[in-house]
Amino acid sequence: MATKVSDSPRPLPSLPPRAAVARDAKTPEAAKPPSAPPGWNADRFESARAPRPLLCNVPTPPPTAPVEPTPEPEVDTRAVDADPMTHIAYLSSDELQGRDSPSAGLDAASTYVQQHVQKYGLVGPNTNNPDNPFEQRFDVYSFAGRPGVRGETGGHVHKPGTYGHELFEGGFYLDDKMPAETIDLLNQKYEKAMGARGLPLAPPRDGAQRGVEELRQLATASGQAVNTMALLPGSGPNKDEVIVVMAHLDHDGVDRRGNVLNGADDNASGSAVLMAAVPELAEAAARGELDRSVLFLWTGAEEKGLVGSQYFVDHPIPGLDLEAITGVINVDMVGRWDDQRLSVVDTNSRGQPNYFRDVLDQANAQLDDPFDRINRDINVFRDRQDGASFGRKGEDVLFLFEGLSNPNGGGDLIPEYHRADDDIDLILRDNGGEKPRRVKDLMVNVIELAANRSAPES
Repeated sequence: MATKVSDSPRPLPSLPPRAAVARDAKTPEAAKPPSAPPGWNADRFESARAPRPLLCNVPTPPPTAPVEPTPEPEVDTRAVDADPMTHIAYLSSDELQGRDSPSAGLDAASTYVQQHVQKYGLVGPNTNNPDNPFEQRFDVYSFAGRPGVRGETGGHVHKPGTYGHELFEGGFYLDDKMPAETIDLLNQKYEKAMGARGLPLAPPRDGAQRGVEELRQLATASGQAVNTMALLPGSGPNKDEVIVVMAHLDHDGVDRRGNVLNGADDNASGSAVLMAAVPELAEAAARGELDRSVLFLWTGAEEKGLVGSQYFVDHPIPGLDLEAITGVINVDMVGRWDDQRLSVVDTNSRGQPNYFRDVLDQANAQLDDPFDRINRDINVFRDRQDGASFGRKGEDVLFLFEGLSNPNGGGDLIPEYHRADDDIDLILRDNGGEKPRRVKDLMVNVIELAANRSAPES
């Protein structure tokens, strides 16, 4: 249980309690996340120095009867899997090179997530991709060459207005199945991009707006990114309805100086919270305690401009289209500051509370140690996070965020936002890893309440 704290930063506990099993394992192999790609070292923060040899001569003891070897302690792999810090450590490691969209690092992160969800019996729902129904792949384009590389500090403080991205701000997708409204938006983005650079516009061939093929010829492709998804089926009368729980898996890759932007907080933290919730929710589903189904969605190319989430809503998965979705929870940057503050958006575009307002308050009250401060101070972020792709389609969305610099609401983002020093050690410094763990507990409560709530009266 977290200790009540003042608004000043909390001291780092010597042992984050829920990760004790992983740290007590005697071999480095036992501390690795399950099925981590070869070469990943969970103990990379520990010294690799070999112990010094003894300098004295010790007499050889006389022979004795054979001694039975002491068995190695068993590691509770479920406890390790249910700890977000396990997954943050891997997702924010240098091996993944910042999880850019597209990149081999993002693909490795997707593979890691897929192995984890399959371990707990979740299914791949994307029947449009029979080769791998856990994936939804899409091409990434930009109008100005490769989307800009992030990570330049410039010495300025990140204000809330600089958080997140507008839709297709730095990149977009293109395919022949794009809805008309998305094509119209891309025409506007093209004209804005060319105008900002003082470049001439290529006129539409038929006098109207440019079509997909014309836009493709005007754009630069950078490769394929991936949305990763897994379905936990419900078993009640509303099992055909779906609660979507999402986090963006990508980050900003490597900056111009060659520094890896590991994105431990943004958004290894949110992605890890989703992964850590899987074991508990899978057990609840096995007991028949989930009425509605739960779709876990880890998006790609969020850092290019909410591209993966928009691709998902524009390309419905059979049986999981917008008509089946009855709520969306987006988790982004939930690792930093103290572990008693949280900021949320639980309103629609008109500023009216949606059904998640009451659900969130109930879920928090169910915690052994509820969050002291759930601040509703980030409405400016509503359209600059992946949940907005669903909100524009009329879905109820809850956005969970770590909060701003003022513990009681308002202030600035973390100074390391989109910088190369967004690393796991800062999460440990701020709260010992308890913040992501507590957000996971809260989110599990929210999901269970949303999945089992009474259907609204028509």
